[in-house]
Amino acid sequence: MILDQIAQTIVDHTSEIIEYPIIITDEKGNIIGSTDRSRLGSLHIASIDVLRKNRTLSYEAGDVKALDNVLPGIATPILLNDAVIGVLGIAGEPESIKKYVQLVKSHVELMFHESFKKETTVLETKALDTLVQYLLFSNHADDTEPMIEYGRMLGYRFDLERVCIVIELDLLSLHLPGREGSLDKYSFPYFQKELIEQVKRLFVDHRQDIFSLLNLEQLIVLKTVQPQDRDAFIEKTEQRVRRLNQFLHEKHQASAAVALGNLMSGAAGIKQSYENAIRTLKIGKRTQMSHPFYHYNDWEITLELLTKELTPAVADKFSEMLSELRSHGNYETLSATFLTYCKCNLNLSETARTLFIHRNSLVYRLDKLSELTGLDLSTFEHSLLLFMAIRNARD
Repeated sequence: MILDQIAQTIVDHTSEIIEYPIIITDEKGNIIGSTDRSRLGSLHIASIDVLRKNRTLSYEAGDVKALDNVLPGIATPILLNDAVIGVLGIAGEPESIKKYVQLVKSHVELMFHESFKKETTVLETKALDTLVQYLLFSNHADDTEPMIEYGRMLGYRFDLERVCIVIELDLLSLHLPGREGSLDKYSFPYFQKELIEQVKRLFVDHRQDIFSLLNLEQLIVLKTVQPQDRDAFIEKTEQRVRRLNQFLHEKHQASAAVALGNLMSGAAGIKQSYENAIRTLKIGKRTQMSHPFYHYNDWEITLELLTKELTPAVADKFSEMLSELRSHGNYETLSATFLTYCKCNLNLSETARTLFIHRNSLVYRLDKLSELTGLDLSTFEHSLLLFMAIRNARD
């Protein structure tokens, strides 16, 4: 029980307030905290009477002569959420110490309440982390119903629409000054606590939002999206990402990349949104986007996903198509030229201006590409095939 874990600490701190000896007993009358540590573990008979009557009792010198291990003083119940969890005893002449009893009792109960609250928060966090691990990484369909029930016990519904937000910290950029280099192991736990608080403040604003720390680098928020907020969700999230990175940069010269999965409902939907967020993050970090915020429904990301997830047969066909081109000494120049040509909507003049080359030079390069691949790049269909092949071949 939490009382056993913190009773002695509370006695030590409380003894600094008054000069009288103090004990704390558990709900069975056993001493679990004492100014005189030799009494720890012994039975305090007077506490049993206090627990039975559930009220404050005074013990004069004459009252305790026949009671073993009991000193003159006052004993009073310790309450937590209106339940008696133990007894506080203050030794001394009752008339002299009665003015301290309520003060010390309130102080002790407050410390118990705060410790209980912290312990409860830790247990809730562990329970929630366990639920998230099941949601994201379980591969058994039979686990779905138990997960839904477990979530319901913790107060979370899975019939709501959620999107998975993955936040990945760049640990290499993190600056925590210390004796052992930029990533000081003594400072990191404090930084992590500060980061978690910041992420919760920015991204968790609905009681059904689920936060979890996956590892040292990754945090996730299973964000509940209200129907009325759906259209503005991405814009709001991007603003929050900017604020997060502003905080990281100003305080620690660090940064974080953030990816969104797709909007889904149900336990299986959360898993799918997470997997798509992770894929989006991997693809996004390979793009040239200046702002590290990527979302699954972004067309640029979709295009990257499409070119990276071809079937083996199609990938082999594209590889065969490019074999002669990739062995050419000017492959990099030719492929870069073609990608620019596509970006310019197959417009020769605009492409030439963008590349700062003569139109005839551009035509020569495109003819060379056609010669090496056997494709007619004046047509959209053949240009699309070559575009997919080159994008798929890029590292």
